[in-house]
Amino acid sequence: MIPLESALLNLGDKIVELIGKDQYGALKALGKDTSDQESLVRLCINIHTKWGLLRNKENRITIFNSLSINDAKELALVLGLPYEMTPYKALRKKTFRKNSKQEEYLFGFFGLSLPEVEIQEDPIDTIQIVKAKYGLFPHQRNALVDIEEILNNDGGRAVLHMPTGSGKTRTAMNLAAKQLNREGPTTILWLAHSEELCEQAAEEFETAWEFQGDRDVTLRRFFKSHDWKDTQDGMVIAGLHKMWNFVKSTVTGLHHAAPGISLVIFDEAHQSISPTYRLIIDIITTRNPECKFLGLTATPGRTWNDMDKDMELSDFYNRKKVTLKVEGYTSPIEYLVKEEYLSEPNFLPLEVDGLELSEAELNSVQASTEYSENILKLLSSDGHRNSKIVMRVQKLIQEHDRILIFAINVPHARVLNSLLNFCDIKSEVVTSGTDPSDRRQAISMFKKEGGDPMVLCNYGVLTTGFDAPLTSAAVIARPTKSLVLYSQMVGRVIRGPRVGGTSTAEIWTVIDTNLPGFDSLTGAFTNWEDVWRD
Repeated sequence: MIPLESALLNLGDKIVELIGKDQYGALKALGKDTSDQESLVRLCINIHTKWGLLRNKENRITIFNSLSINDAKELALVLGLPYEMTPYKALRKKTFRKNSKQEEYLFGFFGLSLPEVEIQEDPIDTIQIVKAKYGLFPHQRNALVDIEEILNNDGGRAVLHMPTGSGKTRTAMNLAAKQLNREGPTTILWLAHSEELCEQAAEEFETAWEFQGDRDVTLRRFFKSHDWKDTQDGMVIAGLHKMWNFVKSTVTGLHHAAPGISLVIFDEAHQSISPTYRLIIDIITTRNPECKFLGLTATPGRTWNDMDKDMELSDFYNRKKVTLKVEGYTSPIEYLVKEEYLSEPNFLPLEVDGLELSEAELNSVQASTEYSENILKLLSSDGHRNSKIVMRVQKLIQEHDRILIFAINVPHARVLNSLLNFCDIKSEVVTSGTDPSDRRQAISMFKKEGGDPMVLCNYGVLTTGFDAPLTSAAVIARPTKSLVLYSQMVGRVIRGPRVGGTSTAEIWTVIDTNLPGFDSLTGAFTNWEDVWRD
């Protein structure tokens, strides 16, 4: 038997192999005395512990090789190892199972006992929170439960009415995943009017299914340049214009696919009673009466003041609407702002002296459902009006990193962008006529966190399907009588901190004399309640 410390003293210069050349070099760099062998042995033990030295195969072999022939023979005898000439080879080949008898004999030879096996309590907590990778907030879960009840047991048609920014798409994708898991193999058809909305839905489904799916399914895009192919099991994301052209060109194509479609989800449901788009739904539900039909919207009406159109929309969905409700709040908007799902919107007027209109022109404006192209063209070319917009942006850019401008038309968006660039404000323009690659680059730059403050001027592109949570200010320079359109523009700016956005949002609406507008998000949410009552 030999104490481990003595065996380590016998190593001489080989003690460096156990300490490690890097650590040994550090001692020299620190100017420490490395000639004291006993100090080096203590350092070695502190680094590894005595038991750790003997449990490490390489270190153990180094120690065995340093033993005298008599000590090596005695250790081989203790361990019961046969050998021919010398015991060193047999010792080097020997393995030791942790806490075994052989390890106990090894430790005993070097004056050690087996370390006490610490009895630990079960390290796993009795209660553990398992995070949902694609979970819903409480208000979304409640809405999902209510919409499933109607779709499964009360007619199979309904509208899910949730404010912009409260998670309509995510809630609907949870429903879609459940439907695929429960009914599969089956197909779900998602309809949306813009490329941005379609691509957003495709990305959302991919994320949802990765966490909630029970098998591999097909995600098929049918918008822009993508072609139709029958899908037996999965999700088809279709652009409305593309779908209408398909119905016109193939006649029986959708009729053939309809029996395999068990759920249709129509994003921006207020558009679904347009005769062309309504036909798509009618073909599917006529061929397959069991198919469920869900509309999504933040604005469950088509107009501001045409009750007949709004009633037609309500009837199309059997007057079944699930509206986000939160106990203790008169409006869900108040709850969503308080809980920071939405920003606190600050609506401000940017007043501009109105156009000089004749009495006949004024009467025409008041009587029409929307402004004429002639009036919009005059407004967009009004230099005084545009200068006031630019001056407001010059002030906003001092406090906001991302600002959206909603222009009147394509030329107006370009003019505002040019004026801002001339004033040394970083700005980009996005319209339906913008080259797709330039459009993607501008939007990507706007969404990216950091960098210089930036303005994005747009017309007709970013009112829906655009999610840039860091946007904290907007200038609505586009006059409209459409409460739907106004609400959609406001919705681009009000993502709250809980969903990666900002706590407040500054919304400047250009107010032209004699031209009515809107300024209440809560009012927009509750405007159509009367047409949905049974």
